[in-house]
Amino acid sequence: MAEKVIKKEKVANTGSGWHKFKAATGATFSKLSKAFLLPIALLPIAGVFLGVGATIANETAEGSFIWFLGKTMNTMGDVAFGNLPILFAISVAIAYTEDSGVAAITAVVGFLVLNGIQKALIVETDDGSYNMLWWKSIPAGLITANVGITSLNTGIFAAIFVGAIVAFMYNKFHKTQLPQFISFFSGSKLVPIMTFFAVIPLSFIFLFIWPPIGLGLEWFGTNSGKLPVGLDSLVYEIIERSLVPFGLHHVFYAPLWWTSAGGSIIDTLSKNPDYMLESGIKASEALTEILALEDKSLLIGDQYMMYWVMSGDNKWLTFTDLQNMGLNLGRFQSGKFGFMLLGLPAAGVAMWLNVPKENRRNVMGIYFSAAFTCFLTGITEPIEFTFLFLAPWLFYGVHMPLASISFMLTGLMKVHVSMTVSGGFIDFVVFGLVPMKLGTNWFHVLWIAAIMSPAYFFAFYFAVKFGNVKVPGREDGAVELYTKADVKAKKGGNAASNTKLEDQITKATKIIEYLGGESNITAVDSCASRLRLTVVDGTKVNKDGIMSLGGCTGIIIKGTSVHVVYGGEQEVIKPHMREILAQQRAAK
Repeated sequence: MAEKVIKKEKVANTGSGWHKFKAATGATFSKLSKAFLLPIALLPIAGVFLGVGATIANETAEGSFIWFLGKTMNTMGDVAFGNLPILFAISVAIAYTEDSGVAAITAVVGFLVLNGIQKALIVETDDGSYNMLWWKSIPAGLITANVGITSLNTGIFAAIFVGAIVAFMYNKFHKTQLPQFISFFSGSKLVPIMTFFAVIPLSFIFLFIWPPIGLGLEWFGTNSGKLPVGLDSLVYEIIERSLVPFGLHHVFYAPLWWTSAGGSIIDTLSKNPDYMLESGIKASEALTEILALEDKSLLIGDQYMMYWVMSGDNKWLTFTDLQNMGLNLGRFQSGKFGFMLLGLPAAGVAMWLNVPKENRRNVMGIYFSAAFTCFLTGITEPIEFTFLFLAPWLFYGVHMPLASISFMLTGLMKVHVSMTVSGGFIDFVVFGLVPMKLGTNWFHVLWIAAIMSPAYFFAFYFAVKFGNVKVPGREDGAVELYTKADVKAKKGGNAASNTKLEDQITKATKIIEYLGGESNITAVDSCASRLRLTVVDGTKVNKDGIMSLGGCTGIIIKGTSVHVVYGGEQEVIKPHMREILAQQRAAK
């Protein structure tokens, strides 16, 4: 009997340890996903400048005012994408150190040191390849200029590790007191010094292992594109959409967008040397010109490559050229337009039509504004999270399969329309219509979207109706669209502003209380639509209490990671929560 008790205790302890591991892992990846959002937030404006600027420069006389304007816009966007790795290093460091400026500066130091060590050990050969330590004849595609330093083309991978090391060093040493004779270097000044030495082994680790890893990712990027009938795009979207509710989709698509896992232009050209390009030269001649470029960072990864083709640096290739040589650019992006433009908006209309007639007018603004936002910008969370939290089976059983079919169709039809972080009408115009001469195949988006619209409408209409999903407006009673504070704000000017500020502080205070109090909260952050929190014990979170405060469309609790979906209000709540927590801890 005693032996059975001991065995049960061991099982319980194992389960507890596994549960803690899952919770810690989930919280870590949640923060990493949040870190990705900071540089990603730059991509929409950078992408617009790059795409529009390149088109203006290509369609106007060289040396004219309009040409210089286009060239300037294009270069501004190009520089942003070309330096994405160092931005990731900074963002990761910030995400794990509560927005520390010292960590951000240290990340720059760490990134420079890492690449500087590699530069000293890389030697270019006469045939255009590179030697490095015992590695011989490294393909030119694995070497690039990172912030002007010739080093390994690791995409964002090395940058993420640099940011993680910086965060570790900051959290460990930023409060360290050194002996009196070197006390000047205590605290935050010690962080960059420790990081300087810590990235040395990291640099050598990448020198040792990256050449085969880079070639392996390149092989995957090339061969995954050989799957028939757009299966690569279908599988991609099944995984990506499944991760959206947990905010981890950024971690998944990053390697496919910004590393050789998404393919390589250099690899494609080298395997098709005799192919005659639309520019009138052979692929081998274009390859020679491209290999002479100092910065090759944008020649890998699905999104990177698309932006490079549209940039002023490209004078030789079109999307059609690369498609005919086996590189289907946009296979991990273009599918979003099918369900962003008309699919999800149609789902919003279908949900609205399930609302009793007497309530439809009250909630019309909620549904149609969300539908229009999705159509215009590709921001889906107001619609997606409505049915995700009310009936998760709608998300996984209806929305995810339809979205995946949209991706499969665009992959099958070789659609080459890029995007920033969404797939709305603005992106469609900038990356589909404006550069259409490069062979974007934009017209396929229209009929795919036309198919997705009725598919989403009827699927959601009948699913909501017969599944008795209580979408907003179907519940009994009136639907309130405005709070008392909103009415006062409209009437009372400054007094109302003060009232609104007081309401915001009160709300932030109550959220802290419903999260289990100050002692249960370890981190407060936000992303595009969510308040991202890390707690000590997720079981102490009062979901109903937070929902009762209003404005929240859903809450996800995964171990110690808590996501509260607001859609915009979180940017106001976050600073209030941080101030209140600081005051509560100071009072202790």
